[in-house]
Amino acid sequence: MAFISDTHHARDALLSLVTEGATSLPLLASEALPSLLAAAQILSYRVGRREIGSGKQVVRQDFDICMAPPKPNLLWDLATELEEHLAQALDGLRPPLLSGRFGFNDLVVQRYHPDSFGITMHRDHVRYTGLVALIQLSGDGQFFVSNTRSGSGEREICSRPGDLLLMRAPGFAGRKDRPFHYLSNIVTERYNIGLRHDTKPG
Repeated sequence: MAFISDTHHARDALLSLVTEGATSLPLLASEALPSLLAAAQILSYRVGRREIGSGKQVVRQDFDICMAPPKPNLLWDLATELEEHLAQALDGLRPPLLSGRFGFNDLVVQRYHPDSFGITMHRDHVRYTGLVALIQLSGDGQFFVSNTRSGSGEREICSRPGDLLLMRAPGFAGRKDRPFHYLSNIVTERYNIGLRHDTKPG
């Protein structure tokens, strides 16, 4: 599958994560989306837990989720191609942004229904390291990142169907932090592919 952004664009995006925490860039042409969306739509979903955590750290979420879609399928094929694309972009950077072999071993698909409130401010678990990638297949919404749970330094990472959103995770550029983020203002049905490296799979 041909990607819109070449290795140089991907490298620039990865370098920006050192200070920015998250960024987005075009990835898939519009004609590539229907088959990927169809592959996502036929999966089996469960309703995501409505609340995780408690007190000031509670996270509210409003989506359906498919954990680890069966292999082989188009979504895993896409993950493999993106992994290689990003590995090429990372190759040769000195100092290296990631130590060891880069790879995704965790794939989930999220389905947000029309008028879903999305997911409130949170950070991904520390078990997910290096890079987090989100590929938007359809729909809309607004994705924000911030430096703190209270929202200091908040900024929107704009994306649309076909775009790739990247976030820094522990171990990227020798850093331990990862950005707080949330998704809101969803009007039309949204499908996301989420790709991560899980240090404790299974």
